[in-house]
Parts: sequence; structure tokens; C-alpha cells
Amino acid sequence: MKVVEVLLPLFSNIYADLYNVEYLSKCNKKIKIVYTNYGDVPHFVNNKVDMIYMGSMPDSKIIPAIEYLKPYKDTLKQMIEDNVVFLLTGNSLEIFSSYIIENGEKKEGLNLFDYYIDKNLNARNTSWYLGSFGRMKIIGHRNQCSKCLNNDHRFLKTIGGLGSDLIEKSDEGIKYKNFHATYLLGPIFILNPKFTMYILELLKLDTKLIHEKEITQAYKKRLEYFQKPDARFVMSDHG
Repeated sequence: MKVVEVLLPLFSNIYADLYNVEYLSKCNKKIKIVYTNYGDVPHFVNNKVDMIYMGSMPDSKIIPAIEYLKPYKDTLKQMIEDNVVFLLTGNSLEIFSSYIIENGEKKEGLNLFDYYIDKNLNARNTSWYLGSFGRMKIIGHRNQCSKCLNNDHRFLKTIGGLGSDLIEKSDEGIKYKNFHATYLLGPIFILNPKFTMYILELLKLDTKLIHEKEITQAYKKRLEYFQKPDARFVMSDHG
């Protein structure tokens, strides 16, 4: 049995992000999901876990999440070095940053990576995104009021849309060993069947997906649209 621990599920589900792990578990019955709420001792402290997932949360919850996880910082760092699979979507990647500048005020992150966050709550970017990861194309969307800066561990090479520093065609997200973090939010597994297979493969599980035909067809249709020379990435152009 592979254990996937979802940290702070009551915080990190504002774009239905939790369905990512629900979908993953429906694809393979050998996956067990453990939900760890604010104030609980994380399951990973006393038990082996195979994957950590966190999703998008209200910006007001980022600092409380950092304070909650600080006592377990060293354990999280060792898990990353030990190649435990991590997937952080939306603004949850800010928790693992060195620090956050929010409207001019500097606040500590978990400092597990050197990247830092420059956040302006009055300036928000909402858009679609297309990038590449190895030989696969990744489609997603963002609702982002932050820039991720000083990042030496790039995840996605941007084809269309903005990178995680909100600059057009710059790289997006963080990838180090089996740690993956991206500002892309919501149903990243449903939108990207090949990426879902990649995560299942990291977990050493069969890569067969439920509704594989349907989600692959939908993926190809979106990809066809976004690869057009005149494609735009504003939300109103494409749902």
C-alpha cells in the first residue's frame, strides 16, 4: 500500500485541489490517502509516507501553515532528500520558500529552498498556461498574486503564458529530486493524464488511469487549441 498524505486539507481545497489525490486513489486501489488537519501531528512524523500533497489555499492561511509545519521542518527536508514524492499546487509552494515579502513586509518561510516570494495582494494574474516537462506538455491555469524569485530548480519550461515570476515565457515551478511545486492549481491530474501517469510511476504503481480515453481526448483538444500560433492564454478565451 502506498500512503499519500494530504497536509491541511481544510485550508488547501479552494479550487477543488483535493480531487487530485481522490482521482489518483481511484486510479489505483493500492493508494491510501491520509488527511492531516491543522494542529494534528503529521502522519509522516511517526509513519512512512510515499507522497505529500498540498493544494491552493487562501493567502491568509500561508503564514499559519508555515508556523504549523516549522517543528517538522527537518523531517520534511530529509524526506525531500530521500526522494519522497511531493506535489504542491497553487500558492502552497510559498510555504517552502526562504521568505515571503507581502505588501512590503518580510515574513519567514520554512526555508527549505532558496527561492523567495514577492506578493502583492492588489495585483492578481488569472490565466491559462502551457509548458513542457521532459517530453510531455503540461496544461494548467493560475490565479496568482505572487512572484517566485531566485529559483535555481526549475520545473516547467513555459511555452505559452507566464512563468512563476509572472514574466512571459520564463520557467514555472520548482523541481528538485521528487519534489514538484507549481502555481498551477485545481485539477492538474485530470487536465494532464501523462503527468498523472508519471506520478504513479514514481510511486512504483501501475499507470493505468480511470476514464483514460475521455481525459486523454480532452487533453489533446486543449493542447491543439493552445498550440495554435494565435492562441491566447486569458481565461475568458477558453473557459
